[in-house]
Amino acid sequence: MIRTLVSINPDLASVIAMNYACRLSRIIEMGVQPLYVKEPESELEVPGVGWVQHTWEGSLLSKEQEAVDHLVESERANCRILSRPMVLLGGRDDQILYTLQDGAYDLFVEGCVSCFEKSEFMRRINSRLYRNLPCPVIIARNLVELRKILVVFDDQVGIEKIAPAVSRLFKGTGVGFDLLYCKFSDRGSPVEPIDEAEGMFREADAILQRHGLTPENRIALGGGVDNLVRQIDEYSLIAIGLPNSRTRDEGLLEMLSDVASPILLCRRRPKKPTP
Repeated sequence: MIRTLVSINPDLASVIAMNYACRLSRIIEMGVQPLYVKEPESELEVPGVGWVQHTWEGSLLSKEQEAVDHLVESERANCRILSRPMVLLGGRDDQILYTLQDGAYDLFVEGCVSCFEKSEFMRRINSRLYRNLPCPVIIARNLVELRKILVVFDDQVGIEKIAPAVSRLFKGTGVGFDLLYCKFSDRGSPVEPIDEAEGMFREADAILQRHGLTPENRIALGGGVDNLVRQIDEYSLIAIGLPNSRTRDEGLLEMLSDVASPILLCRRRPKKPTP
């Protein structure tokens, strides 16, 4: 079973995230745990210390629990696998990281209602949360049926991290995937096939085969990011591995910020499933 943590807030993005996870559960055996983190607005609002502080925090969490219980309950009619939401008080990134590690989760899902500005997307994937995620993350931007995955790589970002994630989540589900090798040029540049990509595909195929994966199609394209994005909008999930260090792959980041499909990202090798 894939243990999945879904970050929620009382907003549309959370509804998208929960529904996306529930749709995945139709093809993957999953457990889905919603999590809401209430961040204190300031230290000044805490009325005291010790017993007084703990009582105040308990009262605050009780009110937040009631609100998110209602949010999740409204979605549970169509998704019975949703657990009662966890509600924690503290810094969002810290609490999510602790929960993912402590609960040994296999997947993290959060929602988004629109495409990112590139700067915003860069801040997100280079944030402390994303740089330390112990499992893959899906950014769910819209509710689409998972029909086909596109695994993307270029000269800077390979598939060593994303291959085991795709295998762990989707091997044996019947969902196929294509493999895309990209070379980015100036915006507006036309999209053209790349002829000298055979060596890149040989290396990628060797990695994929170690994880029991075979792409249905191998595609090599070069061109402007704006035009390359139009070539991949038919895919229902874009999967990319990221290095452990801060990512500055401008072409890849810009493509990810522009694409409308949900995105699967992985910085670390997923843990082996428990026997």
